[in-house]
Amino acid sequence: MRIYKQIKLPLHLRWELYPVKHEVGKKAEYGGSYMEEINWWEKEKKSSLYNEIRYMTPEILFLRGLKKENPRLWYISFPFHFGFYLMIGTLVLLVLGAFSMVLGFPIAPGQAVLSSLIYYLTILWGFLGLTLGTVGTAALFRRRLRDPELRNYSSFSDYLNLAFIFAFSLVGLLAWLFHDPGFDGARAYIYSLLTFGRIPAGVAGNRTFLGFLSIVLGSLLIAYVPLTHMSHMFMKYFMYHSVRWEDTPNLKGSRIEAAVLENLGLKPTWAAPHIGADGKKTWAEIASSGPKEKK
Repeated sequence: MRIYKQIKLPLHLRWELYPVKHEVGKKAEYGGSYMEEINWWEKEKKSSLYNEIRYMTPEILFLRGLKKENPRLWYISFPFHFGFYLMIGTLVLLVLGAFSMVLGFPIAPGQAVLSSLIYYLTILWGFLGLTLGTVGTAALFRRRLRDPELRNYSSFSDYLNLAFIFAFSLVGLLAWLFHDPGFDGARAYIYSLLTFGRIPAGVAGNRTFLGFLSIVLGSLLIAYVPLTHMSHMFMKYFMYHSVRWEDTPNLKGSRIEAAVLENLGLKPTWAAPHIGADGKKTWAEIASSGPKEKK
């Protein structure tokens, strides 16, 4: 729903910051633009989503920009973020494993190649994700408390988010360490969701207190993340693709023109008195009149 809402939002003010990564051909090598060509609006615009993804992937997964601008913060922020991504990957593997079990393919050592791969990859990603998540959240929490620059603009929700992820990561790690080293209990829980209550025979990992608590915290975390600014992990795609690099020409009768006309019909309610945005006048009326004089 969060992604759908993002897609349906009005047209954003485009930045058109170059180099635009979806540019193709020789211009992409030096950061140029198709607008350099004569009568560019009459020619077919070619772009590459692959080039965008190739740039965005290391930025989102490995925080390349943060490492360049603030290496000291990157060393504690990267484990937290990468651990969170690994936990998301582990959830995907658990769902794939549970779905395979529903189809009659057991997920265990010594099974078919794909089943064994899912089994061992789940253990690897799950252990690394929970470990990095526990260490990373603790380090970031400590850094926010001790660093005046971070503490000055850290809100209560920032600390709450870190505490929430730390609690889940720590409980999940303890459940893995003492009761569920193969994540069989976690997979069985998802299996029960897919089969409306059935549980595979011989699986008790999710019937321990730690297993139960990790499932409760994990479920709450999944529901909580899209409601907070932590959703920037997948919103970054829209930031790059739809704002930073958007350079589709605004031609007559185009989608862009229709979106601009729709925006001009909106009735803003800005607090700045000189704008005169009282919620009654449209953007078109405000933009075509002078600023309101201060009395």
